[in-house]
Amino acid sequence: MKKIKRLIITIFAVSVIVIGLNLFTEGMPLLGIPEIEKIDKVVIEHKDYPDEYKTYSDEENIELAVALLGYLRYSSLKGLSDDNQLIKITYIMDDGTEQVVAANNYTVWWNGKPSALHDENTFVKMCTAVFFAEN
Repeated sequence: MKKIKRLIITIFAVSVIVIGLNLFTEGMPLLGIPEIEKIDKVVIEHKDYPDEYKTYSDEENIELAVALLGYLRYSSLKGLSDDNQLIKITYIMDDGTEQVVAANNYTVWWNGKPSALHDENTFVKMCTAVFFAEN
């Protein structure tokens, strides 16, 4: 019985260490990402294109806008650098509520709360390439 307890404690300790190292090296994913089925439309704004507000209600672009959130990982160990938002995506839900993600090259704001980005520049570049490439 003692061997089983020791084995369970060892497995638990190793799991905690592996998860901790993964979060440290890969960053923390955003929690509470909206479900695609519950999104009515998506509005995308980019500071470098101030005259263009992209609004999408088709399934393909909504899926793209949600999939991009998978590349947003934040680091609780980095400090925040500035508050200048370059890109903003508003997810308008079927019930009329909104969830907003905004980012610049170093910071992400998820529903108003800022966090330092783990992979700097990636999210803004991807959003620009996907939704503003024709410019």
